Amino acid sequence: METLIKDKKISISVFILIIIISLFTLAKFVNEVKSSSYVGRGNQPANTISVSGKGEVLAISDIATLSVNLNKEGKTSKEAQTLLNESITKTLAYLKEQKIADKDIKSEYGGVNPKYSYDQNPCYTYPCPMREPKIIAYTATQTVTIKIREVDAASVVRTGLTAIGVTDISGPTFSIDNEDSVKDKARSEAITDAKNKALVLANELGVKLGKVVSFNENAGGGYPVMYSAKAMSVGGAIASPDQAPVLPKGENKITSDVSITYEIR
Repeated sequence: METLIKDKKISISVFILIIIISLFTLAKFVNEVKSSSYVGRGNQPANTISVSGKGEVLAISDIATLSVNLNKEGKTSKEAQTLLNESITKTLAYLKEQKIADKDIKSEYGGVNPKYSYDQNPCYTYPCPMREPKIIAYTATQTVTIKIREVDAASVVRTGLTAIGVTDISGPTFSIDNEDSVKDKARSEAITDAKNKALVLANELGVKLGKVVSFNENAGGGYPVMYSAKAMSVGGAIASPDQAPVLPKGENKITSDVSITYEIR
């Protein structure tokens, strides 16, 4: 009898403990729900509106770039490299005369490769015997990229390089040195455009804008502006064949398209 009473008391104690734990858990859940900014929304997504904005900035190119390929051939790899070194030294000396800083001259790639000759005599038997190619010379190459900050002098520099024997030149290509700052400005204009659209739309709908839910950007590159033939002239007259013309550097249009989604309330 005493054992039965004892077991009954234990069962009651366990039951009471379970009730206390359940009430504590329920109270915690209610407090979390009350503190949530989404009370009454259930699992439904927040009401939102999405707007787009566009920004455009025109920037004049302030950097001209030339790519120079130096090639020299010799009977031996050492001879080819020696001739190439002489050409590189001559080229760097000329660039220094043109006030081009060392930081704006970059060696991209280079090397020494053999030049082969293949026996062209006809074969009258089958199968034709394998013929080993013969090395008849070596070619040493070096590519140098030159950044010209006085963009109007790009054509003059290119003409001067050809005068000292450099014949494989690409460019100039014109670009913006600090393009990131221009992109930032275009993005800022695009965001302002989107914000203004969102405010107008919210006013028309009779709602208030909340926090930003999402943001996306599609940044565009630079688009050169076309120039007439007059821009290729020097002092308003067409340059003579032996005079380097001032090449049109043009403007670059940097664009930014953004999409912003706002919560509304």
